Amino acid sequence: MKETNTTESFEGFQQMLKDAVRKKLDDKINVEITDVVKNNGVTLRGMTFSGMGDGISPTIYLESYYEAFNRGYDLDELSDKIVDLFRVGAKKDFFDVQEFLDFECAKNHIAYKLVNYEKNKELLKKIPHRKFLDMAIVYYYLLDTGAGEMENATILIYNNHLENWGVSAEELDRIAAENTPLLLKEDLRNILEVLEGLLHQERMDEEEDGDYGMYVLSNRSKIFGAAAILYSDVLKSFASKVDSDLYIIPSSVHEVILVPKKSGMSWEPLLQMVKEVNATQVEDVEILADNLYYYSREKDEVCEACEVA
Repeated sequence: MKETNTTESFEGFQQMLKDAVRKKLDDKINVEITDVVKNNGVTLRGMTFSGMGDGISPTIYLESYYEAFNRGYDLDELSDKIVDLFRVGAKKDFFDVQEFLDFECAKNHIAYKLVNYEKNKELLKKIPHRKFLDMAIVYYYLLDTGAGEMENATILIYNNHLENWGVSAEELDRIAAENTPLLLKEDLRNILEVLEGLLHQERMDEEEDGDYGMYVLSNRSKIFGAAAILYSDVLKSFASKVDSDLYIIPSSVHEVILVPKKSGMSWEPLLQMVKEVNATQVEDVEILADNLYYYSREKDEVCEACEVA
């Protein structure tokens, strides 16, 4: 790593990085820089590859590489990382397009996730989805590549995929509802455990732990884990365990925070916290909702918290 780079624009950096990557690949491989629209309408700049035959390569997003470059990382080192990622992704055993085109093969890899409905209105016109409160359930093909940064790669399912498969949106939803809890097992922990894990600290003495009143619900892969609120009986079982209805804080598309109502917290400050955290702490592409939700044990359903205030 060298001294911090401060003068190169993002556009200039992209061209230099593309040229550096291009020199390290076979002449048959075509390298392009494209804009990719992600969740919530966020546009990212990606480096894409073609000319690999039947395999499929991931798009490698460049924003984090530009940040690393500005922190002083050498261009040659960054291009090496991208080439390594590309070569893993381009391997035939990484992904076979024919497996995706054959629904009998593809259906075992289909899962769902939750996204914001309003922020993704244009995208939702092109993809199968089901409205859930002010969110939408959308579907994707999940593959575990075992390739470090590319682990848990996903392919969003579009309307034309359903047409090619000859499958209805209702059938897709049924399959995803069966698969997702199996492919992405829920993970529910006291928020203290999560924080200790992030800080790499040992747990305090059990008798000092106490009940911190907040619990993080995600999945074991930490990928699109907010959808775990849709899993059968997950909320029902936890609410029974804590003997309380639950407030549900949508902290990101990857997780939610559960707060037992009996903890004494009211919905207004929780809602305000959601909005402030989204505005200051959560990446735009990972925001799920500027809202607060409520699970009722009596009705065994989730609604917007303001409806039960």
